[in-house]
Amino acid sequence: MSTVLVVYGTKSGCTAGIAERIGATLSAAGVTADVKPAQEHPEPGGYDAVIVGSGVRAGMWHASAKQWLIGHAAELKERPVALFTACLTIASDPVKTDEVRAYTDPLITESGVEPVDVGMFAGMNDPKAFSLPERLIMKAMKAPEGDFRDYEAVDAWVRDVMGKLGV
Repeated sequence: MSTVLVVYGTKSGCTAGIAERIGATLSAAGVTADVKPAQEHPEPGGYDAVIVGSGVRAGMWHASAKQWLIGHAAELKERPVALFTACLTIASDPVKTDEVRAYTDPLITESGVEPVDVGMFAGMNDPKAFSLPERLIMKAMKAPEGDFRDYEAVDAWVRDVMGKLGV
C-alpha cells in the first residue's frame, strides 16, 4: 500500500480543509495518507510521495509551509512531490489562475524541488478568521466574502495527481 504525506500551511483554516479533503480522497482510493500542518514539522522520510500546500497572503505562501518545503528539500527530491495553493483570487477572478500558479515559482526555484503537478484551488474569506488589518485590506480589495472551496475540483485533482505521484 502506498503512503502519502500531506503537509499544509494555513492561517484561517481554509487550506487545512483542502488538505483534509486531499487526505480523505487518497484514503478512499486505498492510499494511506497522513495530513499534518507544517508547524508540526512532520518528517517526509518513509513516505512514497508528498503533497505540500498553502494559502496565500500578498502573493506568498505561509512562512511555515515555505520553511518546511525548503527545509526538507533534500528528502523531497528523493520522492514525487505535488504542490497546491489555495487563493481567494481564483474565486473572484478565475482568469488569474496563471498568476496564482506563479506564486509557487519562487519556492520551486529556491528549494530545487520539481513538483509533478501544481494544484490551484479557490479559497475562502471568512472575516472572523482574519485580524483587523487583514479584514481592512480584504474590504479595500473588495474581496468577496464566503467559502469558495470547490471540493469536487480538489477530488478531481487528487485522482489525476495520484498517477503522477505513482500511488
